[in-house]
Amino acid sequence: MARIAIPTKQQAPVKSQPILENYEKVLGTIPNFYAMISRSPDALEAIADVNPTLGKSLGYKTRERVHMMTAEVNGCSYCLTAHNYLGAKLMGLKAEDLEPNRSGHSSEPKAVAALTFAYKVVKSRGHIDYTDFTAARTAGFPDAEVVDIVAETAFSFLTNLFNNTFETERDSLFQPALTVRSAA
Repeated sequence: MARIAIPTKQQAPVKSQPILENYEKVLGTIPNFYAMISRSPDALEAIADVNPTLGKSLGYKTRERVHMMTAEVNGCSYCLTAHNYLGAKLMGLKAEDLEPNRSGHSSEPKAVAALTFAYKVVKSRGHIDYTDFTAARTAGFPDAEVVDIVAETAFSFLTNLFNNTFETERDSLFQPALTVRSAA
Protein backbone atom coordinates (compact mmCIF):
# COMPACT_ATOMS: atom_id res chain seq x y z
CA MET A 1 0.00 0.00 0.00
CA ALA A 2 1.26 3.46 -0.90
CA ARG A 3 2.47 5.65 1.95
CA ILE A 4 0.18 8.46 0.84
CA ALA A 5 -3.26 8.05 -0.66
CA ILE A 6 -3.39 8.16 -4.44
CA PRO A 7 -6.13 10.60 -5.37
CA THR A 8 -8.55 10.20 -8.23
CA LYS A 9 -8.52 12.91 -10.87
CA GLN A 10 -11.46 14.58 -9.12
CA GLN A 11 -9.72 14.45 -5.72
CA ALA A 12 -6.50 15.96 -7.07
CA PRO A 13 -5.86 19.69 -6.68
CA VAL A 14 -7.61 21.70 -9.39
CA LYS A 15 -4.27 22.87 -10.81
CA SER A 16 -3.22 19.22 -11.32
CA GLN A 17 -6.39 18.04 -13.04
CA PRO A 18 -5.62 19.24 -16.61
CA ILE A 19 -2.24 17.50 -16.52
CA LEU A 20 -3.83 14.29 -15.26
CA GLU A 21 -6.47 14.55 -17.99
CA ASN A 22 -3.69 14.71 -20.58
CA TYR A 23 -2.08 11.50 -19.26
CA GLU A 24 -5.50 9.86 -19.29
CA LYS A 25 -6.02 10.93 -22.90
CA VAL A 26 -2.60 9.67 -24.06
CA LEU A 27 -2.41 6.43 -22.04
CA GLY A 28 -6.07 5.67 -21.49
CA THR A 29 -5.48 5.83 -17.75
CA ILE A 30 -3.73 7.96 -15.15
CA PRO A 31 -0.72 6.05 -13.85
CA ASN A 32 -0.52 5.94 -10.07
CA PHE A 33 2.82 7.76 -10.12
CA TYR A 34 1.29 10.86 -11.72
CA ALA A 35 -1.83 10.68 -9.56
CA MET A 36 0.35 10.40 -6.44
CA ILE A 37 2.56 13.38 -7.26
CA SER A 38 -0.49 15.41 -8.31
CA ARG A 39 -0.88 16.18 -4.62
CA SER A 40 1.83 18.75 -5.36
CA PRO A 41 0.76 20.58 -8.51
CA ASP A 42 4.25 22.08 -8.79
CA ALA A 43 5.96 18.67 -8.72
CA LEU A 44 3.47 17.26 -11.23
CA GLU A 45 3.89 20.22 -13.57
CA ALA A 46 7.68 20.03 -13.41
CA ILE A 47 7.71 16.31 -14.19
CA ALA A 48 5.07 16.68 -16.90
CA ASP A 49 7.19 19.37 -18.56
CA VAL A 50 10.47 17.42 -18.36
CA ASN A 51 9.10 14.01 -19.34
CA PRO A 52 8.27 14.67 -23.02
CA THR A 53 11.21 17.03 -23.51
CA LEU A 54 13.94 14.51 -22.79
CA GLY A 55 14.74 11.62 -25.06
CA LYS A 56 14.45 13.37 -28.38
CA SER A 57 18.13 13.33 -29.33
CA LEU A 58 18.67 9.81 -28.04
CA GLY A 59 15.46 8.34 -29.35
CA TYR A 60 12.69 7.02 -27.18
CA LYS A 61 13.88 3.41 -27.27
CA THR A 62 17.21 4.36 -25.73
CA ARG A 63 15.35 6.47 -23.20
CA GLU A 64 13.23 3.50 -22.08
CA ARG A 65 16.35 1.34 -21.88
CA VAL A 66 18.02 3.90 -19.61
CA HIS A 67 14.91 4.02 -17.41
CA MET A 68 14.78 0.22 -17.08
CA MET A 69 18.47 -0.02 -16.19
CA THR A 70 18.26 2.85 -13.69
CA ALA A 71 15.16 1.36 -12.06
CA GLU A 72 16.94 -1.98 -11.71
CA VAL A 73 20.00 -0.36 -10.11
CA ASN A 74 17.87 1.80 -7.80
CA GLY A 75 15.56 -1.04 -6.80
CA CYS A 76 12.40 0.57 -8.18
CA SER A 77 9.96 -2.18 -9.20
CA TYR A 78 7.26 0.36 -10.07
CA CYS A 79 9.47 2.14 -12.63
CA LEU A 80 10.95 -1.10 -13.91
CA THR A 81 7.49 -2.54 -14.61
CA ALA A 82 6.18 0.72 -16.11
CA HIS A 83 9.13 1.23 -18.44
CA ASN A 84 9.21 -2.41 -19.48
CA TYR A 85 5.56 -2.02 -20.52
CA LEU A 86 6.08 1.37 -22.20
CA GLY A 87 9.21 0.16 -23.98
CA ALA A 88 7.41 -2.86 -25.40
CA LYS A 89 3.95 -1.45 -26.10
CA LEU A 90 4.66 2.14 -27.10
CA MET A 91 8.29 2.20 -28.23
CA GLY A 92 8.49 -1.15 -29.97
CA LEU A 93 11.39 -2.63 -28.03
CA LYS A 94 11.84 -6.29 -28.83
CA ALA A 95 10.93 -8.80 -26.14
CA GLU A 96 14.41 -10.33 -26.31
CA ASP A 97 15.93 -6.92 -25.51
CA LEU A 98 13.81 -6.04 -22.47
CA GLU A 99 15.46 -8.39 -19.99
CA PRO A 100 19.05 -7.52 -21.01
CA ASN A 101 18.22 -3.79 -20.85
CA ARG A 102 17.71 -4.15 -17.12
CA SER A 103 21.40 -4.94 -16.66
CA GLY A 104 22.63 -2.47 -19.28
CA HIS A 105 22.79 -4.74 -22.31
CA SER A 106 21.16 -4.59 -25.72
CA SER A 107 21.33 -6.19 -29.15
CA GLU A 108 21.98 -2.72 -30.60
CA PRO A 109 25.63 -1.60 -30.23
CA LYS A 110 24.91 2.11 -29.85
CA ALA A 111 22.29 1.35 -27.18
CA VAL A 112 24.92 -0.71 -25.33
CA ALA A 113 27.24 2.30 -25.30
CA ALA A 114 24.49 4.57 -23.93
CA LEU A 115 23.53 2.03 -21.28
CA THR A 116 27.13 1.38 -20.28
CA PHE A 117 27.73 5.08 -19.80
CA ALA A 118 24.42 5.62 -17.97
CA TYR A 119 25.13 2.61 -15.73
CA LYS A 120 28.48 4.07 -14.71
CA VAL A 121 26.84 7.44 -14.03
CA VAL A 122 24.19 5.76 -11.85
CA LYS A 123 26.57 3.50 -9.93
CA SER A 124 29.14 6.25 -9.31
CA ARG A 125 26.52 8.96 -8.71
CA GLY A 126 28.19 10.91 -11.50
CA HIS A 127 31.78 10.41 -10.39
CA ILE A 128 32.85 8.78 -13.64
CA ASP A 129 36.33 8.34 -15.07
CA TYR A 130 37.44 10.37 -18.04
CA THR A 131 37.70 7.12 -19.99
CA ASP A 132 33.96 6.55 -19.46
CA PHE A 133 33.21 9.94 -20.97
CA THR A 134 35.50 9.38 -23.95
CA ALA A 135 34.02 5.90 -24.52
CA ALA A 136 30.58 7.49 -24.95
CA ARG A 137 32.02 9.97 -27.44
CA THR A 138 33.86 7.22 -29.31
CA ALA A 139 30.59 5.27 -29.57
CA GLY A 140 29.16 8.15 -31.56
CA PHE A 141 27.53 10.34 -28.95
CA PRO A 142 28.38 14.03 -29.39
CA ASP A 143 28.66 16.13 -26.25
CA ALA A 144 25.02 17.22 -26.46
CA GLU A 145 23.85 13.59 -26.41
CA VAL A 146 26.19 12.73 -23.54
CA VAL A 147 24.49 15.57 -21.64
CA ASP A 148 21.12 14.07 -22.62
CA ILE A 149 22.12 10.62 -21.33
CA VAL A 150 22.99 12.17 -17.96
CA ALA A 151 19.78 14.24 -17.95
CA GLU A 152 17.67 11.18 -18.75
CA THR A 153 19.44 9.21 -16.04
CA ALA A 154 18.87 12.01 -13.52
CA PHE A 155 15.18 12.18 -14.46
CA SER A 156 14.91 8.44 -13.98
CA PHE A 157 16.57 8.79 -10.57
CA LEU A 158 13.93 11.36 -9.63
CA THR A 159 11.02 9.10 -10.48
CA ASN A 160 12.74 6.15 -8.74
CA LEU A 161 13.09 8.24 -5.58
CA PHE A 162 9.41 9.19 -5.59
CA ASN A 163 8.18 5.67 -6.20
CA ASN A 164 10.56 4.05 -3.71
CA THR A 165 9.84 6.67 -1.02
CA PHE A 166 6.07 6.52 -1.35
CA GLU A 167 5.86 2.82 -2.28
CA THR A 168 3.60 3.64 -5.22
CA GLU A 169 1.22 0.82 -6.04
CA ARG A 170 1.80 -0.72 -9.46
CA ASP A 171 -0.83 0.01 -12.06
CA SER A 172 -2.74 -2.97 -13.42
CA LEU A 173 -2.02 -1.66 -16.94
CA PHE A 174 1.69 -2.28 -16.51
CA GLN A 175 2.05 -6.01 -17.04
CA PRO A 176 3.85 -8.20 -16.35
CA ALA A 177 4.82 -7.16 -12.83
CA LEU A 178 8.58 -7.24 -12.48
CA THR A 179 10.67 -7.60 -9.38
CA VAL A 180 14.04 -5.94 -9.11
CA ARG A 181 16.75 -8.56 -8.99
CA SER A 182 19.39 -6.56 -7.23
CA ALA A 183 19.30 -3.07 -5.81
CA ALA A 184 22.57 -1.17 -5.51
